[in-house]
Amino acid sequence: MGYQALYRRYRPARFEDFVGQEAVIKTLRSQITSGRIAHAYLFCGTRGTGKTSTAKVFARAVNCEHPENGDPCGTCDTCRALAEENSLDILEIDAASNNGVDEIRDLREKVKYPPQTGRYRVYIIDEVHMLSQGAFNALLKTLEEPPAYVVFILATTEPQKLPATILSRCQRFDFGRIPAHQIIGRLRVALEEGHIQAEDAALSRIARAAEGGMRDAWSIMDMCLSYAQEEDGGLTEALVLRVLGAADKSFLFAFADRLIDSDAAGALALIDEMMRKGREVQVFVRDVSAHLRALMLADICGEEQLSGLLEVTREDAAEYVAQAKRTSHTRLMRMLDLFLASETDMKWAAQPRFALETAALRACAPEESMQVEALVARVDELERKLREGVVAAAPARKQAAAAQTADTPEAAQGEAAPPPAKEAPKGPAPDAERIWQEAMRQAKQKPQLFGMLKFGRLVSGENGLFTVVYPKAMGAAYVKMLSIPEKNEEVAGYLTQAAGYPCTFRAAIEGTVQESDKAILSAQEEARKQAENSLNKVFDMFGRENVRVKDE
Repeated sequence: MGYQALYRRYRPARFEDFVGQEAVIKTLRSQITSGRIAHAYLFCGTRGTGKTSTAKVFARAVNCEHPENGDPCGTCDTCRALAEENSLDILEIDAASNNGVDEIRDLREKVKYPPQTGRYRVYIIDEVHMLSQGAFNALLKTLEEPPAYVVFILATTEPQKLPATILSRCQRFDFGRIPAHQIIGRLRVALEEGHIQAEDAALSRIARAAEGGMRDAWSIMDMCLSYAQEEDGGLTEALVLRVLGAADKSFLFAFADRLIDSDAAGALALIDEMMRKGREVQVFVRDVSAHLRALMLADICGEEQLSGLLEVTREDAAEYVAQAKRTSHTRLMRMLDLFLASETDMKWAAQPRFALETAALRACAPEESMQVEALVARVDELERKLREGVVAAAPARKQAAAAQTADTPEAAQGEAAPPPAKEAPKGPAPDAERIWQEAMRQAKQKPQLFGMLKFGRLVSGENGLFTVVYPKAMGAAYVKMLSIPEKNEEVAGYLTQAAGYPCTFRAAIEGTVQESDKAILSAQEEARKQAENSLNKVFDMFGRENVRVKDE
């Protein structure tokens, strides 16, 4: 016999072999031992969590002549026939390729025939959500009142696509993602049987990459073992990272350090290094997002709780907490939002690397955003530096100029205060249409964005808030896209450049903009006042002459 993949070799043959689905297994065992077998089951869950394997073990157990605590004995004639998969009492149907009405009608005809050797005739319909509406309708009556000797087991990864009439006729069992430590334990048993050495960090990487799927974990380890055999070595973390094309932990910590320190050049250099090593951009962005999430959780939960949430060692948890303390919670959330958005943008980008680099540059420059969140982040950072005793001193050239000015009465008398920031006009903007057209002209450099904006109609430009409405028939998709923070901020930036004062942007469906907008405008005005108050605090701390506010 040829080579057999690990996920097939170690497929569970008894209920006790399953990991991570204790509630499901306990309930099914109890039904078998008590004889309370239902006529229809629905197994739901993500890929590789054991739905089909559980269905097969359950089918063998209900037909076993001598079940042991709900498990098939594996020795009786029925068990041996079922294990060889040559029995007609268990029929497995792939709904992805047999999804028509004719296939279900054929099934309804076969249901009439009793089992040959066992007590039940079990039909396992995998990927049942792929059935057509006509096929569901054809199955409905049979599923509701099948013969006493027939059991249906439906398996799906997308239960929301099933009609409610089907769901109501089945006992539903939800298969959750398998915890990483249980996946590691199962992999460790297989490695010990093969006398293969493996690092704990390597198994942890495989378990995290599997995302809760045992089958995916087996497949990844199969690839890693093939690679290890070529190098004549054990299973190491470095080897797993090479196979997965992922960045190691130290690289992610170094990249996060560059983001926190606003070292844009250093972040771009690390991205270039990652690309030269042949890493996948999409994989790297997911790794960075996961790292930033870990930092955010570390900032909220602390070291002890973090080790349980992320299933990492206490040493790793302490390292996450230490790095999280170097920046503010607000900025961590903003960086996470940027990289999550870039992951979406990559699906439509001709050059995914550009989306990654743009997200890194924005993360390194929180001052580039005039949103209230960004201003709050800057104030938080200044307060943190004050607590740590870090004083932002003015450049020597400015200090010397200030000293010279103080010594010269004429200069002091004639020196003008820095011009105040230009504010948005109260009420309707007199040239709102001109500002909008100028912003549209600037947006032409982004064809996708311009294509969405040109279908809108400007209805107001009061207090710096520009509102554009779209027809009901086609506007929902545009409004949804333009409500994405990054897109909305980009349009607001174009408006700000065209107007010469801070502007905000809103897209809405035609007919939904009502008088209640006054409350929204009032809230935005309050937000602007809060931002100004925050800046005034900074001016009081360091002096207006030592603080520079950059407008976007």
